[in-house]
Amino acid sequence: MAMLDTTEPAALRSSLERILAEPTPDALWALQKVLFVHGGPESARARAVAQAFHSFLRTLESKSGSRRASRFSAALGTAAVGSVSIAELRDRQDYGIRELLQLALPAVLEVGASLQSAEAWEIESRLIYDEHVWFLYEELWDASTTGRPESSATERAERIDAVLDPAIADSDRAALLVEIFRSVLAARVLPLLATP
Repeated sequence: MAMLDTTEPAALRSSLERILAEPTPDALWALQKVLFVHGGPESARARAVAQAFHSFLRTLESKSGSRRASRFSAALGTAAVGSVSIAELRDRQDYGIRELLQLALPAVLEVGASLQSAEAWEIESRLIYDEHVWFLYEELWDASTTGRPESSATERAERIDAVLDPAIADSDRAALLVEIFRSVLAARVLPLLATP
């Protein structure tokens, strides 16, 4: 990792710009170092957001890699089972229907296992999204309380729901949550750039 320039506020601005352009776990790690140097309670809140964002990105990387490996493994297993069955069928064309089904059963089971594995990943990923949406709801509530103190609790909840509901129901939840994390992080860091 590169040496960190902790000159305030240039390092803070640079770190935030890097994350807003392309959020990565490494960029968030660098930001939290700058936030420690900055210090104070507002910096601590920004670090909490950066840490949750970092956790989300790392978990997403891990789960995506696991999902790709699982799908590839299932495809190879299915191909291996299928190729054995095809070779046996070619060599013995006088199979009856019962024997054909017995040869096909391992391949069908392998395909079923790969589908279950993909479904398990989807369930697990929904849990990851739900955990982070919970955190973001609290952050958005706090930001709304500070930024729009005149709003009623009902108005505040409706606005937050309008932002987060798509992240709960949309098929591209990961991209939506990344965008929401970027916004919340910017809301936490930008006031630090205004303070001396």
